[in-house]
Amino acid sequence: MKTKTAITTWARVLAMMTKGQPEPVKKKIILRLREQLKRKKKEYLLPKILESADKYAARKEKITLVLARETDSRTKELLEQRLKAFLGQEKRIELKIDGSIIGGFVAQTEDCLIDASVKKYLNQLKMVSLGEI
Repeated sequence: MKTKTAITTWARVLAMMTKGQPEPVKKKIILRLREQLKRKKKEYLLPKILESADKYAARKEKITLVLARETDSRTKELLEQRLKAFLGQEKRIELKIDGSIIGGFVAQTEDCLIDASVKKYLNQLKMVSLGEI
């Protein structure tokens, strides 16, 4: 396995195994990983694996919400509540404004994309009218 692939694989496994675990358990898991890497003479990868695991966990815990324009706080809160209920309560929401979506919203996580934008529907309508679908 190539080094970059190995780091990514170990990082993902580490992030999944340590998620929600208390600190003593996390430390034990990391020590076991270190022993495993030492046996394979790859202990030098541990700092990069730990860094990648932190980045991976941060991406997994984020929802990127794109709106066409600024919206009142009540609407944002309602949308955020529903997205968290659907995609996971522990996720934090990063809000972005992109006028090119015309209206509606786009919500994206590491694993899921919800495109409820007017732009998407207009593109679908165009494709249907041109007989591409």
